[in-house]
Amino acid sequence: MNSVKSSHEIIRELMFQLSNSLEKVIIDIEEYTNDLSKYKNTSKKEVALKKSKNMSKCLSIIYGLQTCLDFDKAPEIAGNLFQLYEFARQQVIKGFTQKDANGVKQAMEVIKEILSGWKNISNEERVI
Repeated sequence: MNSVKSSHEIIRELMFQLSNSLEKVIIDIEEYTNDLSKYKNTSKKEVALKKSKNMSKCLSIIYGLQTCLDFDKAPEIAGNLFQLYEFARQQVIKGFTQKDANGVKQAMEVIKEILSGWKNISNEERVI
């Protein structure tokens, strides 16, 4: 069994993990703002820790994706992806600090679109 993954497989996995983490941030924000009764027996510190863990994971993955872009090989594509990742990063921070899931949902849409492109690359690789 080959345990070495291609760079495309690694990026695809990071994108998948980012998508999952964004979903968790959206749920965290919506649950906390819409249904505080779920948290009545939970300390504010515990709630903040749970929410910040999911947000931190999102931001770490976005940072990783931004830093692995190759501006030498494909400057236009790398620049465009960097801007999309930066938009997603800013929306996650804004949504988290303002307790508004709409920005995070916008980030999610962008990430899902990029992930769709990575899935297509995977399908093309299999044909070759």
